[in-house]
Amino acid sequence: MSGLKKILLAIQEHSQSGNRRELIQNLRLLMQNRHKYYRESVEEALLAPFSDALYKTLLLELDEEEEDSIETAELAYLSLGTILNTENNNPEFYKRRLLLLHYFSDFFTDSIIEIFWAQFREENRLQARTLAIECLEKMQLSDMFYLEENEADFINGDEQIIDACNAIETNPNLTTEEKANATLLHKVLYAYLKAKYKK
Repeated sequence: MSGLKKILLAIQEHSQSGNRRELIQNLRLLMQNRHKYYRESVEEALLAPFSDALYKTLLLELDEEEEDSIETAELAYLSLGTILNTENNNPEFYKRRLLLLHYFSDFFTDSIIEIFWAQFREENRLQARTLAIECLEKMQLSDMFYLEENEADFINGDEQIIDACNAIETNPNLTTEEKANATLLHKVLYAYLKAKYKK
């Protein structure tokens, strides 16, 4: 059994048992080599538990530096994107991606700005940030539309999704073209992050 698999199994075990001390210890062990373990999670088909562990790290605020939290969030998004790009339509992964962008949107704004509005970075930072947040909200709506159209029973009464969608300020009445563009935003961010963490 690989070192990564042992760590992920320990994280799962301690999450279920409620052993917070051991859970945090193993999450920190994972974070020490997050890039290496990301590559291994792809090779060993462990992206699902790996992305879940990264999400737990963010929820528990274990990263000491914001830059580390940004990396954790981006690798979690990249892992989920890889899963969904392999035609795995498990609604749990759409939900997790939606909540990741909702709870930790601040960690994605710089990448969105870099992709679309790098020229505004210095001259009009506030406008670039506003546009980036709108993009991230449309991406959340895209996942919500997918779940509504394909997995209505899965999200029926789900308070986390309801709260996340109620917090979105962007008008949800998107046209067909706007919905397609929102889905495209996911593809663009995924491609950007895949190139960023290729090494």
